[in-house]
Amino acid sequence: MKISVIITSFNAAKFLPKAIDSFLEQNYENKELVIIDDISTDGTHEIIAAYQEKFPQFIFWVREKDYGISHARNLALKHTTGDVIGFLGANDFLHKNFFEEMNYYAEQNPQFDVIYFNSYRVGNSANFLPSALKKVTNESLIEYAPIGCGESFYYKRKIFDEFKFNEKNRYCPSYELNLAIVAKGNCIFYPVNIPAVFNSDNDNSASWSRELKENLEIVAVQFKYAKNLAETFKIFWRAKKLIIKNRNAFHQISGSI
Repeated sequence: MKISVIITSFNAAKFLPKAIDSFLEQNYENKELVIIDDISTDGTHEIIAAYQEKFPQFIFWVREKDYGISHARNLALKHTTGDVIGFLGANDFLHKNFFEEMNYYAEQNPQFDVIYFNSYRVGNSANFLPSALKKVTNESLIEYAPIGCGESFYYKRKIFDEFKFNEKNRYCPSYELNLAIVAKGNCIFYPVNIPAVFNSDNDNSASWSRELKENLEIVAVQFKYAKNLAETFKIFWRAKKLIIKNRNAFHQISGSI
């Protein structure tokens, strides 16, 4: 099984080497890393070029202009050749020996469409997300909003023959993708109770404003995939304070996705 990982990068020189090293250090040879970055100005391009020159068999650099993370992922997907495809933040890093363990579990249950794992958050905040202990359904995705981090999900290649990231989604692309897959109704989500990734909460560029917009977008996506009026009401009731307090921003975000 070939494993593809996509990193979308922008001015990530401070963190990117650790992310790339965590990929290269995986005790697994049948792998590829696709990095998409065209406009960084902080030395990121020099870092990518150096790694690509040293490890051309593993690393591919996509230098195409993108218009946000969802668009960048869709561009990068065109260059992947793996049987399963996952995503890694430029300031995140993979758990030791993760690829080898994923391959073992994939061999035990090869009929899966999506395989997902646990994750850690480290840095300014620190916690453990036992994502694999939750079954992925429309109801659970909305209740837990989301189940784990996007970097703990890996998708069979065939998924992206039918699904793409919503390029109007700026803050929660993996969350919307999972809701869209679940809505189809016949895809198998396979939980594996091992850690996949460390998400680093140490980027000073993260702001309260961005977190607010992400939370508002998550709610807007939930409304988009609500199955009936009762579910719509439940979503509103749970998020009513957030919506009412930020109604103008919410209407703008919900109207754009």
